[in-house]
This record gives sequence, structure tokens and C-alpha cells, in this order.
Amino acid sequence: MIRATKLAMFALALAGGAVAFPAAVPQKQSRADVCPWCKNDPALMKAAGVLSHGPIPIGAKGSAALAAALPSGGWIFLETPHLRWAFSLGTEALEIADKKRVRSEMERLRKLLPTVPAETARLDPWLRLHLHAMKGEELYARFQKLLQVTDADFPESRRDEGPFMGNGRFLGEKDKFEVVIHSSRSSHQMFTTDFSGVSITDSFRWHFKDAHKLLVSIPAEDPDLKHDRWLFPHVAHNLSHAFLCAYKHFSYDPPVWLDEGLAHAIEKEIEPESVTTDGTEGAARETHAPSDWPEAVRKLVGRGKQKTLADLLHTHEFGDLDVDANLTAWSMVRFLIEEHPDALAKILGGVKGQLDAEGRPTGKDMPDLERKLFKETGGWTPASFDEDWRKWAAKKGG
Repeated sequence: MIRATKLAMFALALAGGAVAFPAAVPQKQSRADVCPWCKNDPALMKAAGVLSHGPIPIGAKGSAALAAALPSGGWIFLETPHLRWAFSLGTEALEIADKKRVRSEMERLRKLLPTVPAETARLDPWLRLHLHAMKGEELYARFQKLLQVTDADFPESRRDEGPFMGNGRFLGEKDKFEVVIHSSRSSHQMFTTDFSGVSITDSFRWHFKDAHKLLVSIPAEDPDLKHDRWLFPHVAHNLSHAFLCAYKHFSYDPPVWLDEGLAHAIEKEIEPESVTTDGTEGAARETHAPSDWPEAVRKLVGRGKQKTLADLLHTHEFGDLDVDANLTAWSMVRFLIEEHPDALAKILGGVKGQLDAEGRPTGKDMPDLERKLFKETGGWTPASFDEDWRKWAAKKGG
């Protein structure tokens, strides 16, 4: 199954005035207040890497305000060392084809939380949330590995000495990353309109400038996103964007092609058939993406229809990336991940760590900076990088 979705871009400042939440609608809470798996027991929670089931300071007003204001069958919450989660989906009955994947995930969770069953035919909301939270921390570790950084590299605030690493402990931001998963699109729209001032239909990413944190809001109303097989890769795509934007602090946008190519790479490591596409805010895009991306790239290169690195360097908006550009960006990033991981880490650090003469972060002349970084890290000009990548892509695709 392919998930093709338009996602709104981040905003560094609020767009328009804040809109108040509607008056709270009485909801019939269908969920227990206590997690049936960790039982809100401090020892079990600590072993599972869970810091809290709430209240937590998620969104603009916190978990209590979120639960009171939004229509839902009941919200549950979870906080881990690097992420906060709000979840309003129900129980999922597993399809036979999905049981192998879930069994592997349950085995990993059982090592942290022994109360979890080895086998199950249904995932209740609490178990789904624990699995998402576990995979979220695994994703964070994966992203740090790609960046070649650890938590220790990020100070509480900017240091006068040493390399510039941003202004906080969470890849350069002061506060944690947040994911809000809604059971309905109307809930998602009410929630995001409150702090952004605009109504967004599809998945939405936002930077809270004063709090120095990034949030992802997902409307999981569509049939595919109701199932975790497709939901988590979609969440991971969005978190990849959030992580890269946060890296060394979100002071300016990273290069569009590199941001999107990396998000595709992260998503497809989790589910090869999952595809999320991004569009500029308010723009509608229809994307007919192939399901087998490595084969699609091999065919693209064989026909000579691939984009060049020079083409991608001058992409300014997500909506400017057509199918061929998305395939090329993804494959180029995969080439760097697999063949030149040190170069990729230095390129990502370079594009997110540029400072002006006064020592302030700046996104000025980004294509020129990228050309310099490719030269410094791999001895590549755009043309020579294209040649090395094409040889690899003709065999592997991605």
C-alpha cells in the first residue's frame, strides 16, 4: 500500500492569531486511567523507558487541555527520554500478513516490559502506544547514528567554545519532540488551528518558537493510517523532517531535496512499500508513486531520466519535487548512507551548522555551501557525484 499525502511545512513564527479551542464537549471515556501493561508502576515504567503516562506538557497547553477540548473516544499519553506521545486510536485487530512484523516488535518490547504477551491477535490502544513509543526511541537512535552524534554532544544551551551544536539537548532544541495521533481529521484540524491559526487537512509539523520544540500532528482517519503497519512509517517520515530541522537548532530550513530524501530513506527502512510525499502549505498534489523504488530508480537511470544533483540543489519547495525527483533524492541519500556514511554525516552537519560573520545561524547561499561540502567530504563536483551515484544506482537502485 502507498501512502501519498501532502504535509504542511514548518513555520518559524505563528501564522496569524491563535484560535481558542472550542468549549469542551463531554466525552464518554472508554479507557482505563491506568495502563494495563506497565500499570503506571514506576519500576515497570522505568524499565520500559517510560517517564510518564501523563499529565505531560505536550502541544501548546498540555495533555489535560488537549484531552478536554478535542472530540475523541479518549486520549492516552506517554513520555520517553526524547519524545512525547498523545494517542486516540482504538484497538487494532491484526491481519495474518502483519503478525510476523508485530511478533518481532512485541519481542523487543517484552525485553523492556515483561507483562506484554508473546502473542496477540489484537493490539489495544495502550499496547499500540507502547510499541510506537519504543519504535520512536529506536528511530531517534537511528537518526543519531546517521548524524554520528550522541546526547552528550548537545549542551543545555549554546557553548562559547567547541563546535556549534544548537541551543538545547534534543538535537539542538531545548525541548522534546512530540507526536499527536488523532482518530479523526476534525480533531487534528481543531488542534493545529489553535496554535497555528490555519486549518490544515493533512499531517502537519510545527515549531513552537518560544518553547523550542517541534511537534507532528497526524490525522489517522483514512483506512490505511488506522493500521500501525502504515501509520508508524508515516510518523517516522514526519519525525525525520522534525529531527533534521531541529539539528543544531531550527533557525532555517535545511535543503529540500536532502530533507525529503532522508525522510524517504527513514520511512522505507521501516516499510519499503510506504510512501509519504510532502507539499507546500495549501498546495494540493497528486502523486502516483511506484511501490518498488529500487526498481523504479534502475529504470529511471536506464532511460536517462534521473535528476542531477545540480537540479536538486536548486529546489526551493517540497511541491517542486516530482516523482522522478523524489526517487532520485531518495536514491542519492541511500547511496550516501550505504557507501559514504561519514560524508553524509558531515554534509548534514554542515548544512545545519552554517554561521555568519557574527556567529549567527544562517541558511544563506545553501546550494554553494552544499557544493563545498560535497567537494570537502568526497572530492565530488555535482557532475562527478552524479557519475558515482549512477553507477551504484544502476545496480542497486537504492
